[in-house]
Amino acid sequence: MTTARFYVPPAALLEGRLRLEGAEHHHASRVLRMRCGESVQVLDGMGGMGSGTVTEITADHTALTVSEVLHEQEKRPRLYLFQALPQGSKIDLVIQWGVELGCAVLVPFASARSRKVDIGLENRLQRWRKIALESSRLAGRPFLPEVTEIKDWEEALRMLDNLEVVLIADEAGGVRPTVALAGRSPDELGLCIGPEGGFSQEEREKLLAGGAIPVTLGDTVLRTETAGMVLLAAVRCHYGLL
Repeated sequence: MTTARFYVPPAALLEGRLRLEGAEHHHASRVLRMRCGESVQVLDGMGGMGSGTVTEITADHTALTVSEVLHEQEKRPRLYLFQALPQGSKIDLVIQWGVELGCAVLVPFASARSRKVDIGLENRLQRWRKIALESSRLAGRPFLPEVTEIKDWEEALRMLDNLEVVLIADEAGGVRPTVALAGRSPDELGLCIGPEGGFSQEEREKLLAGGAIPVTLGDTVLRTETAGMVLLAAVRCHYGLL
């Protein structure tokens, strides 16, 4: 049976005894229906991982005893997935799958042909971060991925400019990801995915002028919500992370 996993604050992980409350307690007691004596894995989202045992379950908390705390180094390169906002709820799938496939930072952004949204809706961002947490817990990731606020086009460009290497999934074609990354060992790497209608010519030119490397994902047309997953998998395979 898969070991249950929970995220807790870093200080709590080091105390040896801790209480799960709120959503984590609900997940343990109501969703997983855990019992005293069962084993758990506790993560602090910053590389700390502890093995634990359930010692008490009450109406408002689950108590754990934690031992064997280890600390992992974050894998390199850290992968930033820049996703132009797709239609409907497809962004939920991008977050879920992207986290499972090793994305460290997911940046939803608005482009000329992307879905038009109110950039400042806080409740939507909270839902996206909850999806990321649940997917990260399922995957057992020691480092909790970040989902940023929605960026406008200029903000996204500035973020991309700060990354060492940027790959853009280009419908016009390009080299294979492994060719683009040959001889490169960046600490941070950006992957940029356009919307359903693709980037406008002006946007594409700005990306390429900023140093983004166009790559091909094969001879089939991919949906925007799957293109990023294919590129994530290709990059992680190149660096021996998959």
